[in-house]
Amino acid sequence: NEKFFAFQKKSHQIINAAIEVFSKYDYKHASTDLIAAKAGISKGSLFYYFHNKKELYLYLYDYI
Repeated sequence: NEKFFAFQKKSHQIINAAIEVFSKYDYKHASTDLIAAKAGISKGSLFYYFHNKKELYLYLYDYI
C-alpha cells in the first residue's frame, strides 16, 4: 500500500505541474525539464510515469 500511495502522490505532483506549465506555454515551449522541476522530481522519474511529452499532454487532455 505504501508504494501505491507514493505512486499516486508523485503522479498528482506531475499532473499539477504539467497543468501549470501547459497553461503558461504552448506545447512546443512547455519543457519537460520545467514540468519535472515544478513537480519536484527528476526528468527520468517523469518519463517513468509518462513515456514522453505527448503521452503526458494527451493524458492531461482526457484528465481535464
